[in-house]
Amino acid sequence: MARKWHYVFMQCDLWEEAISARADGEPDTIDARLLEAHLSGCVSCRTFAENIHVLRRAASVDLAASMPDLSAHVVKTARANDRGSVWWVLRLGLAVVSAQILVFSVPALLLGHSQGSNEHSARHLGSFAVAYAIGLMVVALRPAKARGMLPLTASLAGCLAVTAVIDIAQGRVPALTEFRHIPEVVGLVLVWVLATPKRFPSAPKKAGSPRLHLLAQHENHSQRTS
Repeated sequence: MARKWHYVFMQCDLWEEAISARADGEPDTIDARLLEAHLSGCVSCRTFAENIHVLRRAASVDLAASMPDLSAHVVKTARANDRGSVWWVLRLGLAVVSAQILVFSVPALLLGHSQGSNEHSARHLGSFAVAYAIGLMVVALRPAKARGMLPLTASLAGCLAVTAVIDIAQGRVPALTEFRHIPEVVGLVLVWVLATPKRFPSAPKKAGSPRLHLLAQHENHSQRTS
């Protein structure tokens, strides 16, 4: 009797392999007519076939629903929120400082005129001043970039302060002439304030400011249509 059941289970193993191959879309290892005939008379294999089809359907992966491309809207919203996250007067002040430094650097850059420097050195100083002014203007337009500009403004203001003290102490220049570096000091203060907005009250949100509604609308539409 034991040999009979062992023989039956061995035979069912072959039929179950054929059932699995059919469910996976593989070539039949046993003629389809023989397989159907066996299923009609074998409860165990028939149950196995039903279960394997249920498992295949449960494990099947549906294609993901298409989603709208929100990258451009996200970037636009981030820029708008960035500009509206700080006091506008700080950005305006930094833009004025940038314009002032740019105007003062034109004679050195184009004409080679700079106090205490030859023409070649004056043009180098003018080039650096123009680049610095452009950096400040970028921060005025995009306050989020203030942290990247802060080390440069702090280094420049610190070096100018040290050299001004040395020159005044040695009598090389009058103290009044060092007031021309006030824009750099003011620029440092403004960039520092813009780089640490959490220390100050945030500006009130303007009505009608752009918000990210597209994704929520798409999800609601998908839920209604599903």
